[in-house]
Amino acid sequence: MLQPFISIVMPTYNRAALIGETINSILRQTYPSWELLIVDDGSEDDTETVVKTYQDKRIQFHKAGRTSSIIELRLKGMAIATGELIAFMDSDDLWASEKLQKQVDAFAAYPDAGFSLTGGYNFSAPGEPLAFFYQQKNGVRYGHVLTAFFRSEVAMIFPTLVLQRQCMDRLNAVQQCAFDSDVDFLIVLAVHFKAVVIYEPLLFRRLHPDNNSSNDWEKGYADKIVVITANQTKKIISSSLAREALFKLYINFGEDYIRRRLQAKAVKKFLKAWQNRPFSIIPFKKASKAVFSMLLHE
Repeated sequence: MLQPFISIVMPTYNRAALIGETINSILRQTYPSWELLIVDDGSEDDTETVVKTYQDKRIQFHKAGRTSSIIELRLKGMAIATGELIAFMDSDDLWASEKLQKQVDAFAAYPDAGFSLTGGYNFSAPGEPLAFFYQQKNGVRYGHVLTAFFRSEVAMIFPTLVLQRQCMDRLNAVQQCAFDSDVDFLIVLAVHFKAVVIYEPLLFRRLHPDNNSSNDWEKGYADKIVVITANQTKKIISSSLAREALFKLYINFGEDYIRRRLQAKAVKKFLKAWQNRPFSIIPFKKASKAVFSMLLHE
Protein backbone atom coordinates (compact mmCIF):
# COMPACT_ATOMS: atom_id res chain seq x y z
CA MET A 1 0.00 0.00 0.00
CA LEU A 2 2.54 2.55 -1.09
CA GLN A 3 0.00 4.79 -2.82
CA PRO A 4 -3.49 3.43 -2.12
CA PHE A 5 -6.40 5.05 -3.93
CA ILE A 6 -8.81 6.75 -1.52
CA SER A 7 -12.55 7.21 -2.04
CA ILE A 8 -13.84 10.21 -0.08
CA VAL A 9 -17.58 9.95 0.65
CA MET A 10 -19.29 13.29 1.28
CA PRO A 11 -23.05 13.48 1.98
CA THR A 12 -24.57 16.91 1.44
CA TYR A 13 -27.84 18.80 1.58
CA ASN A 14 -28.31 22.50 0.84
CA ARG A 15 -24.67 23.40 1.41
CA ALA A 16 -24.14 25.82 -1.50
CA ALA A 17 -22.73 28.47 0.85
CA LEU A 18 -20.12 26.20 2.44
CA ILE A 19 -19.35 23.19 0.24
CA GLY A 20 -16.86 25.16 -1.88
CA GLU A 21 -14.61 25.73 1.14
CA THR A 22 -14.82 22.05 1.99
CA ILE A 23 -13.93 20.97 -1.56
CA ASN A 24 -11.03 23.40 -1.57
CA SER A 25 -9.64 21.84 1.60
CA ILE A 26 -9.72 18.46 -0.15
CA LEU A 27 -8.07 19.86 -3.25
CA ARG A 28 -5.27 21.16 -1.00
CA GLN A 29 -4.47 17.65 0.24
CA THR A 30 -0.81 16.78 -0.19
CA TYR A 31 -1.93 13.22 -0.98
CA PRO A 32 -3.17 13.25 -4.60
CA SER A 33 -4.60 9.77 -5.21
CA TRP A 34 -8.31 10.13 -4.41
CA GLU A 35 -11.83 10.47 -5.74
CA LEU A 36 -14.48 12.65 -4.10
CA LEU A 37 -17.97 11.15 -4.16
CA ILE A 38 -20.48 13.86 -3.26
CA VAL A 39 -23.82 12.21 -2.48
CA ASP A 40 -26.61 14.80 -2.57
CA ASP A 41 -29.78 14.38 -0.53
CA GLY A 42 -32.06 16.31 -2.91
CA SER A 43 -30.63 19.78 -2.31
CA GLU A 44 -33.00 22.63 -3.16
CA ASP A 45 -30.32 25.33 -3.35
CA ASP A 46 -27.33 25.77 -5.70
CA THR A 47 -25.21 22.98 -4.21
CA GLU A 48 -25.00 21.12 -7.54
CA THR A 49 -24.11 24.31 -9.43
CA VAL A 50 -21.29 25.08 -7.00
CA VAL A 51 -19.89 21.54 -7.26
CA LYS A 52 -19.97 21.59 -11.05
CA THR A 53 -17.83 24.71 -11.19
CA TYR A 54 -14.92 22.43 -10.27
CA GLN A 55 -13.35 20.86 -13.34
CA ASP A 56 -11.26 18.29 -11.47
CA LYS A 57 -12.23 14.84 -12.79
CA ARG A 58 -11.70 13.33 -9.34
CA ILE A 59 -14.85 15.11 -8.13
CA GLN A 60 -18.17 13.32 -8.78
CA PHE A 61 -21.70 14.47 -7.98
CA HIS A 62 -24.33 11.80 -7.32
CA LYS A 63 -28.02 12.48 -6.72
CA ALA A 64 -29.54 10.25 -4.06
CA GLY A 65 -33.03 11.71 -3.98
CA ARG A 66 -34.35 12.69 -0.56
CA THR A 67 -33.45 10.23 2.19
CA SER A 68 -33.06 12.55 5.23
CA SER A 69 -30.54 9.99 6.52
CA ILE A 70 -26.84 10.79 6.62
CA ILE A 71 -25.92 7.16 7.31
CA GLU A 72 -27.94 6.05 4.27
CA LEU A 73 -26.13 8.64 2.14
CA ARG A 74 -22.77 7.38 3.40
CA LEU A 75 -23.73 3.78 2.64
CA LYS A 76 -24.73 4.82 -0.89
CA GLY A 77 -21.33 6.47 -1.29
CA MET A 78 -19.51 3.41 0.00
CA ALA A 79 -21.42 1.25 -2.49
CA ILE A 80 -19.96 3.17 -5.45
CA ALA A 81 -16.50 3.76 -3.96
CA THR A 82 -13.58 2.22 -5.85
CA GLY A 83 -10.73 3.02 -3.46
CA GLU A 84 -8.65 0.68 -1.34
CA LEU A 85 -9.28 3.13 1.48
CA ILE A 86 -12.56 4.92 2.20
CA ALA A 87 -12.57 8.33 3.88
CA PHE A 88 -15.52 10.43 5.01
CA MET A 89 -16.13 14.15 5.01
CA ASP A 90 -19.04 16.43 5.91
CA SER A 91 -19.79 19.17 3.43
CA ASP A 92 -19.32 22.03 5.90
CA ASP A 93 -16.05 20.93 7.54
CA LEU A 94 -12.37 21.40 6.64
CA TRP A 95 -9.29 19.15 6.60
CA ALA A 96 -5.69 20.03 7.30
CA SER A 97 -3.77 19.70 4.04
CA GLU A 98 -1.73 16.69 5.23
CA LYS A 99 -4.67 14.79 6.75
CA LEU A 100 -4.93 11.97 4.19
CA GLN A 101 -1.17 11.58 3.84
CA LYS A 102 -0.73 11.14 7.58
CA GLN A 103 -3.42 8.49 7.70
CA VAL A 104 -1.92 6.61 4.75
CA ASP A 105 1.42 6.71 6.57
CA ALA A 106 -0.29 5.42 9.73
CA PHE A 107 -1.68 2.41 7.86
CA ALA A 108 1.81 1.70 6.51
CA ALA A 109 3.21 1.81 10.05
CA TYR A 110 0.34 -0.27 11.51
CA PRO A 111 -0.77 -2.60 8.70
CA ASP A 112 -3.10 -4.58 11.00
CA ALA A 113 -5.22 -1.49 11.67
CA GLY A 114 -8.64 -1.67 10.05
CA PHE A 115 -9.39 2.02 10.44
CA SER A 116 -7.85 5.33 11.43
CA LEU A 117 -9.18 8.34 13.34
CA THR A 118 -7.60 11.73 13.97
CA GLY A 119 -7.80 14.65 16.33
CA GLY A 120 -9.38 17.95 15.46
CA TYR A 121 -11.31 20.88 16.85
CA ASN A 122 -14.62 22.71 16.56
CA PHE A 123 -14.70 26.21 15.15
CA SER A 124 -17.05 28.99 14.15
CA ALA A 125 -14.48 31.35 12.67
CA PRO A 126 -11.73 29.67 10.57
CA GLY A 127 -8.45 29.33 12.43
CA GLU A 128 -10.04 29.99 15.83
CA PRO A 129 -10.44 26.68 17.74
CA LEU A 130 -13.31 26.45 20.19
CA ALA A 131 -12.75 22.97 21.59
CA PHE A 132 -10.19 20.29 20.73
CA PHE A 133 -11.23 16.64 20.52
CA TYR A 134 -8.14 15.68 22.59
CA GLN A 135 -5.91 17.48 25.04
CA GLN A 136 -3.02 15.55 23.51
CA LYS A 137 -1.92 17.12 20.19
CA ASN A 138 0.65 14.62 18.93
CA GLY A 139 1.48 10.94 18.95
CA VAL A 140 -0.67 7.92 18.07
CA ARG A 141 -2.68 5.22 19.78
CA TYR A 142 -2.94 1.74 18.26
CA GLY A 143 -5.11 -1.23 19.15
CA HIS A 144 -8.70 -1.99 20.03
CA VAL A 145 -10.58 1.19 21.00
CA LEU A 146 -14.09 -0.03 21.82
CA THR A 147 -13.64 0.28 25.59
CA ALA A 148 -11.76 3.56 25.15
CA PHE A 149 -14.68 4.95 23.15
CA PHE A 150 -17.20 4.18 25.89
CA ARG A 151 -14.82 5.73 28.42
CA SER A 152 -14.72 8.90 26.29
CA GLU A 153 -10.99 8.43 25.68
CA VAL A 154 -11.38 8.17 21.89
CA ALA A 155 -13.50 10.56 19.82
CA MET A 156 -15.24 8.59 17.08
CA ILE A 157 -16.04 11.51 14.77
CA PHE A 158 -16.94 10.44 11.26
CA PRO A 159 -15.06 13.03 9.16
CA THR A 160 -11.80 11.90 10.82
CA LEU A 161 -12.40 8.29 9.73
CA VAL A 162 -10.48 6.40 7.04
CA LEU A 163 -11.08 2.65 6.80
CA GLN A 164 -9.62 -0.21 4.85
CA ARG A 165 -12.01 -1.35 2.14
CA GLN A 166 -11.59 -4.96 3.26
CA CYS A 167 -13.31 -3.97 6.51
CA MET A 168 -16.54 -3.36 4.62
CA ASP A 169 -16.45 -6.86 3.15
CA ARG A 170 -16.18 -8.35 6.61
CA LEU A 171 -18.80 -6.04 8.09
CA ASN A 172 -21.23 -6.94 5.32
CA ALA A 173 -20.75 -10.59 6.23
CA VAL A 174 -21.37 -10.18 9.98
CA GLN A 175 -23.85 -7.30 10.02
CA GLN A 176 -27.13 -8.55 8.62
CA CYS A 177 -29.24 -5.55 9.61
CA ALA A 178 -28.89 -1.92 8.57
CA PHE A 179 -26.80 0.45 10.66
CA ASP A 180 -29.03 2.79 12.64
CA SER A 181 -26.57 5.65 13.08
CA ASP A 182 -23.00 6.83 12.64
CA VAL A 183 -22.21 5.78 16.20
CA ASP A 184 -23.67 2.32 15.59
CA PHE A 185 -21.48 1.94 12.49
CA LEU A 186 -18.35 3.04 14.34
CA ILE A 187 -19.01 0.73 17.27
CA VAL A 188 -19.43 -2.28 14.98
CA LEU A 189 -16.19 -1.25 13.29
CA ALA A 190 -14.43 -1.03 16.66
CA VAL A 191 -15.75 -4.45 17.72
CA HIS A 192 -14.10 -6.18 14.77
CA PHE A 193 -10.97 -4.16 13.96
CA LYS A 194 -8.02 -2.41 15.54
CA ALA A 195 -7.58 1.32 15.05
CA VAL A 196 -4.74 3.76 14.77
CA VAL A 197 -5.65 7.12 16.29
CA ILE A 198 -3.60 10.16 15.27
CA TYR A 199 -3.96 12.76 18.02
CA GLU A 200 -2.87 15.68 15.86
CA PRO A 201 -5.76 18.05 14.98
CA LEU A 202 -6.45 17.28 11.32
CA LEU A 203 -10.22 17.88 11.12
CA PHE A 204 -11.75 21.31 11.65
CA ARG A 205 -15.44 20.82 12.42
CA ARG A 206 -17.54 23.88 11.69
CA LEU A 207 -20.28 24.88 14.13
CA HIS A 208 -23.12 26.92 12.66
CA PRO A 209 -26.90 27.16 13.11
CA ASP A 210 -27.73 24.73 10.31
CA ASN A 211 -25.43 21.80 11.05
CA ASN A 212 -26.03 18.62 13.02
CA SER A 213 -23.53 19.69 15.68
CA SER A 214 -25.79 22.63 16.53
CA ASN A 215 -29.22 21.21 15.69
CA ASP A 216 -30.76 18.21 17.44
CA TRP A 217 -27.99 18.19 20.04
CA GLU A 218 -30.40 16.71 22.57
CA LYS A 219 -31.24 13.92 20.15
CA GLY A 220 -27.51 13.27 19.80
CA TYR A 221 -27.26 12.59 23.53
CA ALA A 222 -30.44 10.51 23.49
CA ASP A 223 -29.09 8.41 20.62
CA LYS A 224 -25.86 7.76 22.52
CA ILE A 225 -27.82 6.64 25.57
CA VAL A 226 -29.71 4.17 23.39
CA VAL A 227 -26.44 2.93 21.87
CA ILE A 228 -24.82 2.36 25.26
CA THR A 229 -27.88 0.52 26.60
CA ALA A 230 -28.19 -1.59 23.46
CA ASN A 231 -24.54 -2.61 23.56
CA GLN A 232 -24.85 -3.52 27.22
CA THR A 233 -27.89 -5.70 26.39
CA LYS A 234 -25.94 -7.39 23.59
CA LYS A 235 -23.10 -7.96 26.09
CA ILE A 236 -20.67 -6.11 23.81
CA ILE A 237 -19.79 -3.98 26.83
CA SER A 238 -20.02 -4.86 30.52
CA SER A 239 -22.60 -3.40 32.91
CA SER A 240 -19.86 -1.54 34.79
CA LEU A 241 -18.52 0.02 31.58
CA ALA A 242 -22.06 0.98 30.54
CA ARG A 243 -22.64 2.71 33.88
CA GLU A 244 -19.31 4.53 33.55
CA ALA A 245 -20.20 5.66 30.03
CA LEU A 246 -23.69 6.78 31.06
CA PHE A 247 -22.29 8.68 34.06
CA LYS A 248 -19.97 10.73 31.84
CA LEU A 249 -22.65 11.18 29.19
CA TYR A 250 -25.24 12.53 31.65
CA ILE A 251 -22.67 14.88 33.22
CA ASN A 252 -21.84 16.27 29.77
CA PHE A 253 -25.57 16.43 28.92
CA GLY A 254 -26.23 18.48 32.05
CA GLU A 255 -23.31 20.81 31.38
CA ASP A 256 -24.64 21.46 27.88
CA TYR A 257 -27.99 22.41 29.38
CA ILE A 258 -26.24 24.83 31.76
CA ARG A 259 -24.42 26.46 28.84
CA ARG A 260 -27.86 27.08 27.37
CA ARG A 261 -29.17 28.39 30.72
CA LEU A 262 -31.58 25.47 31.13
CA GLN A 263 -30.68 24.73 34.73
CA ALA A 264 -33.79 22.73 35.62
CA LYS A 265 -33.11 20.25 32.82
CA ALA A 266 -29.44 20.17 33.81
CA VAL A 267 -30.34 19.10 37.35
CA LYS A 268 -32.34 16.14 36.01
CA LYS A 269 -29.36 14.96 33.95
CA PHE A 270 -26.97 15.30 36.90
CA LEU A 271 -29.34 13.13 38.96
CA LYS A 272 -29.32 10.56 36.14
CA ALA A 273 -25.54 10.60 36.34
CA TRP A 274 -25.75 9.97 40.10
CA GLN A 275 -27.95 6.91 39.48
CA ASN A 276 -25.09 5.37 37.51
CA ARG A 277 -22.44 6.25 40.12
CA PRO A 278 -24.29 6.63 43.43
CA PHE A 279 -21.14 7.13 45.52
CA SER A 280 -19.93 10.11 43.49
CA ILE A 281 -20.46 13.62 44.83
CA ILE A 282 -19.77 15.22 41.44
CA PRO A 283 -23.43 15.14 40.27
CA PHE A 284 -24.63 16.72 43.52
CA LYS A 285 -22.04 19.49 43.31
CA LYS A 286 -23.09 20.29 39.75
CA ALA A 287 -26.79 20.02 40.55
CA SER A 288 -26.37 22.32 43.58
CA LYS A 289 -24.66 24.96 41.43
CA ALA A 290 -27.46 24.71 38.88
CA VAL A 291 -30.14 25.12 41.58
CA PHE A 292 -28.29 28.09 43.10
CA SER A 293 -28.09 29.69 39.68
CA MET A 294 -31.86 29.25 39.22
CA LEU A 295 -32.61 30.84 42.60
CA LEU A 296 -30.22 33.70 41.85
CA HIS A 297 -32.03 34.58 38.63
CA GLU A 298 -35.59 34.26 39.89
